[in-house]
Amino acid sequence: MKPDIDQCIKCSICNAYCPVFRATGLFPGPKLAGPDAERFRLRGKPVPSEWLEFCDYCKICERVCPQNVPIPELHLKSRLAWKKTRKPPFRDWLLGHAYLIQKIGSWGAPISNWVFGRGFFRWLLDRGLGIGRKTPTPAYRRRTFSKKFQSFQQEMGNPVAYFHGCYTNYIEPDLGLTVVEVLGKNGFRVNLPRQECCGLPLIGNGFFDLACGLAKRNIDSLRKTVEQGTEVIFSSPSCGMTLKEEYERLLGLKEASFLKDHVFEIGQFLLQQYQEGKLNTRFQEVRETFYYHVPCHLRALKIGLPGLELLSLVPGLKVIELPEACCGLAGSYGLKREKVAIAREVGEELFRAIRDSQARTVISDCEACRMQIGYHTGVKTLHTVQVLRRAYGA
Repeated sequence: MKPDIDQCIKCSICNAYCPVFRATGLFPGPKLAGPDAERFRLRGKPVPSEWLEFCDYCKICERVCPQNVPIPELHLKSRLAWKKTRKPPFRDWLLGHAYLIQKIGSWGAPISNWVFGRGFFRWLLDRGLGIGRKTPTPAYRRRTFSKKFQSFQQEMGNPVAYFHGCYTNYIEPDLGLTVVEVLGKNGFRVNLPRQECCGLPLIGNGFFDLACGLAKRNIDSLRKTVEQGTEVIFSSPSCGMTLKEEYERLLGLKEASFLKDHVFEIGQFLLQQYQEGKLNTRFQEVRETFYYHVPCHLRALKIGLPGLELLSLVPGLKVIELPEACCGLAGSYGLKREKVAIAREVGEELFRAIRDSQARTVISDCEACRMQIGYHTGVKTLHTVQVLRRAYGA
């Protein structure tokens, strides 16, 4: 992070690209919410305004800023300073602890899925807690990924660690097994280091201290893994971004600095294998046309589009990249009643492109994007590794 906020030249390109600024007049834009508000914060004067809550942390502003001003980071710090002047609602605490909700949902499945899907229960959440009822609802799985992994048979291979994240563990366990299978096809044997929620839901809802507790436990566990000479793979761009960047930059945990060099997105890792001539490219022909949505947090990692490059290796497969756009859900952001309409408007450009293309299947490497796209368009959604697994004939 550059310490001088006066590097902002007030060109307003961040406002021009901000999807929330375009979607609602309630948000004054990244320039005011970031560098301008930071000046007040540094003088001990938190900006007492509700509009601090409307940034969805897509990080597009940071990518387009010609001066590399860390606008999202400045914005979150201003939001945190403002939140210290008020008691956070229970709703935000609950959504920040998404991993607890998912754990309970998994423990109670399939009954929990029936309850969470009932209109009356959604109405209660809407009216009582402010969790919008017209939002996507995930289906929890009784057998988590970590449980399924224990009985999954792997062949011998080079060790690699997998940070699977909460969503994969409780909602998409088969995606986790697919990651293990694809890595196995390339001579790797996967192990699961002890891990907690990455903490991003807590960060997004302003609970930095609680996020630090989770982060420190993850750092201690992953340090032991890395010291054993094992690299760490993730399949969720948001989880990976939190490990590689937010622990050190936002939470101030300098001991997390080693993660940026030893934690890799699954597509990035496999593409590196290909560039070194080590990737198993014995793909079967897949005669399909898929559309590909690049998640905001994958772009924020600045690693290119490894998923697209890998899919181009599959014979017969045609993959069309959708126009760059934010889906709007942004974790728990789009679940909040006052932001449901904004989140939908933010994602409308993407949804319209999908409808106009008459796509039947959309690939996206982010779980929130897949959930939001499926909910608003009705199309089938996949992760890149699920397509690769099919190409391997598994």
